[in-house]
Amino acid sequence: MAEAILRSLLPEDLAQVVRVSSAGTGASEGLPATPLAIQVSADSKVALEGHRSRVLTPATLRASDIILAMEPHHIEYARGLAPEVSSRIHLITEKGAAGARAQDGVVDPMGGTAEQYRDTFHRIRSHLLGWIPVIRESVERREGVRRSSES
Repeated sequence: MAEAILRSLLPEDLAQVVRVSSAGTGASEGLPATPLAIQVSADSKVALEGHRSRVLTPATLRASDIILAMEPHHIEYARGLAPEVSSRIHLITEKGAAGARAQDGVVDPMGGTAEQYRDTFHRIRSHLLGWIPVIRESVERREGVRRSSES
């Protein structure tokens, strides 16, 4: 869900230059999103039908400017795969809506109820909103220019 949510949140200028992809620490390659994830996303006008799971690899991590992990154990796993990119790996809850248990990240609702999927969707979305300025800054640094809406 996070990949599709972030795509839906990116302003057009960023969407043209940012590649968003997701990969799982315990994923199987090529599986579709769960029916509940698809439905909950669709309820918020976020398309998830074509999504297929990918396995997290060292190459994926090395090719990424910003890596957002859902749970703390995902960070540790990713750092184990590619320790040289540790500074680019962050818990999704570092930005966006504050919460008493932000240090726990966002728990995967797999196997849960529709309400758990809705809660997860909205938690992911609220945190990703806080990452948009960070993504913009990363793009500007990478491109060596200041991208702005002052056309």
